[in-house]
Amino acid sequence: MPWLSFVAFKLNWLAAFFWGADAELLMLLGIVALIALQSYRFGYAVLLPCALLAGLGIAADWLLVWLELLSFKQPGLPLFMALLWVSFALLLPSLLALGRTLLLLVVGIMGPVSYYLANLAEVLSLQPSSELTAVLLLPLWTGLACLALYLLEPRHA
Repeated sequence: MPWLSFVAFKLNWLAAFFWGADAELLMLLGIVALIALQSYRFGYAVLLPCALLAGLGIAADWLLVWLELLSFKQPGLPLFMALLWVSFALLLPSLLALGRTLLLLVVGIMGPVSYYLANLAEVLSLQPSSELTAVLLLPLWTGLACLALYLLEPRHA
């Protein structure tokens, strides 16, 4: 069943990539599906660290917008990006279930790559250059991956 979480996230990512603000209702449905899938698989307690990680990701993007490293066609951070962060945070327990190394690689590398691709597709704009900003995003995303490991790994007494 973890593949259903990957499909739900990827559909939300594709919706954000191709339709942006026009996909927000569809993305909300994807989030409801992810909440149901992750709660069923990992229990409701997994939702709290996912909410924290989503909030941190949204705050990080707001900071990047404020620092003018990241911009969109309209001012501020669009709702579809916040919804994408919620979707991504809800995917993290499934990534971790596949292994720590996979989570670190996917989050640490694919996060900046996604921003770079979105810049090429003109979904967003990275400043001062897309390559430099993608490199600057590597430590941010790697830190998020480490925090996800800490928050989502089962604790043993």
